[in-house]
Amino acid sequence: MVKKIITIYKKKLKIICQEKKLSLLNILIKNNIPIDYHCQKGYCGTCRVTLMKGKILYFKKYPLASLQKNEILTCCCKLLNNITIKLYI
Repeated sequence: MVKKIITIYKKKLKIICQEKKLSLLNILIKNNIPIDYHCQKGYCGTCRVTLMKGKILYFKKYPLASLQKNEILTCCCKLLNNITIKLYI
């Protein structure tokens, strides 16, 4: 199984992930990373983070929450490769 690494920007924290079906939000929660979330369907935008490096794939065609450049919704995406994210907490 291919391992993917999630690096948390400026926190010196890395998560090694082997689950390919979990959303990024579920991986963060499972690894006790503090992140705000609410609807878990891509509507509210509470779980947004900045994608600094790497690629993700959304489960749905387009999330409905409004996003700025390089922002992603952790609740409705999965990892395509190693990523670096910046949390807003």
